[in-house]
Amino acid sequence: MPLPSSGPLSLSDIQGEFGGSNPISLSEYYAGGAYVPAGTTGTYGAVPSSGTISIRNFYGTSKVVITLTDQSAFDFSGGARNATTGYRLTSGGLAQILQYLTYTTVETWCTPTGEAVNYEALVNNVTGSGLSSGTVGTWVALSTTQTWTLVATPGNGELTSFDVSIRRAGTTTVLDTATITLESDAQF
Repeated sequence: MPLPSSGPLSLSDIQGEFGGSNPISLSEYYAGGAYVPAGTTGTYGAVPSSGTISIRNFYGTSKVVITLTDQSAFDFSGGARNATTGYRLTSGGLAQILQYLTYTTVETWCTPTGEAVNYEALVNNVTGSGLSSGTVGTWVALSTTQTWTLVATPGNGELTSFDVSIRRAGTTTVLDTATITLESDAQF
């Protein structure tokens, strides 16, 4: 659970979120060290990796890092079969694309991956051909793998793009968003 973005915050709260040992020392909690992932940011910006560090740096931070980047997938089957592309977020914290009938991991969207089950995804702003499968316009739990696909039947080509966003379940704050482009072409 993220630390509060304002109000009281103690060294014990920081230790409760990130781990650590007693006696508690702020020097244990530099970003990129043993307890705080590199790139951790909060209400007042990034947690420092060296130099001056204070309790203020930890407002709104969390041990979980959510990262999505724009992705593209394509399948040009040449009309011999359906061309199918896809994108999925696994309950194990991985983002994968489907092209040429094979899923490939493109990034870890949740670090640590065991925390992925506590998050939700929303797909919206679908343009182009539209999706062949997958939930659109509603937050879906990532406690199970969620998949979105685009299928082109022989003789057809399809192209779509959409935004996917992630938030912690039960909250309203979007933690990251990426644009996904899928192209499936089964033309002769």
